[in-house]
Amino acid sequence: MNHIKKILMPLLLTVVLGAVACSSADPTSTPAPAPVNTAVPTDTPKPPETAKILAFSNSSPHVSVIDAESNMVLETKDIENFTKWTWNDDNNYFDGTHVWLGLKYPEADDAVVIALDVNTLEEKSRHSVGKEKKNIYIGKSSKAGVIHVGKQGSAEIVTIDTKAHQVLHTWKDLPRGQSEDGVVCDADVVEGSDGVERFYYPTLDGNSVVMVDAHTGAVLKETNSPEGARPVMHTNNPKDGRMWVQEIGSHTNAIYDPLTLELVKRIPAAQKPVVGTFSPDGSLAYIGHAGDPIVQVIDTETLEEVTRVTVGNSPNKVAVHPNGKYIYANASKEASIVIVDTSNWSVAGRIELESNPGGMFLWANE
Repeated sequence: MNHIKKILMPLLLTVVLGAVACSSADPTSTPAPAPVNTAVPTDTPKPPETAKILAFSNSSPHVSVIDAESNMVLETKDIENFTKWTWNDDNNYFDGTHVWLGLKYPEADDAVVIALDVNTLEEKSRHSVGKEKKNIYIGKSSKAGVIHVGKQGSAEIVTIDTKAHQVLHTWKDLPRGQSEDGVVCDADVVEGSDGVERFYYPTLDGNSVVMVDAHTGAVLKETNSPEGARPVMHTNNPKDGRMWVQEIGSHTNAIYDPLTLELVKRIPAAQKPVVGTFSPDGSLAYIGHAGDPIVQVIDTETLEEVTRVTVGNSPNKVAVHPNGKYIYANASKEASIVIVDTSNWSVAGRIELESNPGGMFLWANE
């Protein structure tokens, strides 16, 4: 046994001294490898934005669903109890599932608003907004989810709670501008920098633009346009809230301050400008026309024209892809939608439809 201890003790001592030497090694020596970080990065790339388009026609099929990536028609459908679409464009309110659209019953001078499920093309609800001989217009909603329906000939505004799917109020006897022939035309709602939500509309033959309180209907301001300007349609720029008005009589666009309705600038357009929308960042305005085959592009900072793109007969609706790379204009007399590439302002293609499109709505496809 003593003989074994004599052999093992020196070996054990060597191991212990070696361990101590390693623990006090030179700090400049090579360190042990660092542990691998297995945490998931927080800045993972977002998937590419995709979109779909609804094209509306008064002839069958009433609705065509288009994939904005392949530019193929995916589905068509007719609406039950259908007679005629009212004005429906890319500014109509979308609650994430339903787009809120207007229908007209000319024989009864009646108008209704429907909530159409964009995935199933089924109606969620249908709401009468009362007698109306001309047209109705729908814009964005208030923060509470209330839409304001402009009744053109009646000079009324009907409010609808889109969460409860319930008609709330009818505001009557609204300003018609400088003439008894004035109307309540295109509708939009914007929250100002002061936190107040306002509803705006042009009066067409009334040659004025009007601003009302979006919650009470009280008239806040009215500004006159030049005689014969006939301001007909408008959209507020989501970037700065400015009111962009298409003046179909003087072939101009007028831009107004959203708080004061003071004129910022009046810009020449092509013949009969009738619709406006914006790039996703609000830096460009796109104007469609009823009298020329033109989409006009305007820089919203400098308020200078960038270019004009010839697209097709009467492009009276314009929509924008959420990636900003393409805009779509309906050639309303050529049964098609024209695709414009914003990198070089050229026509990139055409989507053929079964009937002439009178309205169009585009939404991001989650």
